[in-house]
Amino acid sequence: MSTLSKTLALLDFFGPDSLQMSTESIIERTGMSKATVYRHVKDLCDAGLLTRVESGSYSLGPRIIELDWMMRQYDPILIAGRDLMLKLAEETRLAVFSSMFYDDRIINTHIVEPSETFAFHFGRGQPMPLFWGAQSKVLVSYQNGRRLQKLFKEKIVCDPDNPCHGWTWQDFSRAAKKIRKDGYCITTGQLTEGLTGIAAPILPRGEREAVASLCVLGDDSRFALLNRESVIERVIETAQSIAANL
Repeated sequence: MSTLSKTLALLDFFGPDSLQMSTESIIERTGMSKATVYRHVKDLCDAGLLTRVESGSYSLGPRIIELDWMMRQYDPILIAGRDLMLKLAEETRLAVFSSMFYDDRIINTHIVEPSETFAFHFGRGQPMPLFWGAQSKVLVSYQNGRRLQKLFKEKIVCDPDNPCHGWTWQDFSRAAKKIRKDGYCITTGQLTEGLTGIAAPILPRGEREAVASLCVLGDDSRFALLNRESVIERVIETAQSIAANL
């Protein structure tokens, strides 16, 4: 591992349950010497990726916020779909998500919420379980066969924390094939209890592999006021319109 990789790897220690880290904690978790950890932390602070919050403790720095702003402004999916997502949210009064693969992680990249606020377990920027939740199931299902097998063998069945850990390849392949045949996916209560999601793939023209997924999410009381088939149709239409704009 290069020196740069070792330095950037320290960022992996920060998360929802560890918003701040002390140098002592980093030394303990890495096994590096005190001098090495201080050097890596200084480099990250100089780059704006970490910032000192109190004596000996650090949190993610302002450069993270700047990079997030640039992604929001220049992400091709958001440029192609931001207005369309807003329109879909206004029409249905459902929350609308775009999600993408980053290496082998699925992350919600943009969320448009209606006037009422839902409680999401996975907001913008949080990695989602593979093949759990409508937007994740759609994205995984619309990968090519070789990658689909790799995701199942290396990221799903081998991960005891993945909800699909106990599945067989036959069960997984059959479920993915059905989603591709239907052209959409519906799940209820998989990511957040009481919420239903309907997702469709964003497929560039002539491609069979999804670059992103589009999902609407709402509670049972909201869906009771809607024609589900009409919502499915609008989600698919909007996903296709975003793809056409790319």
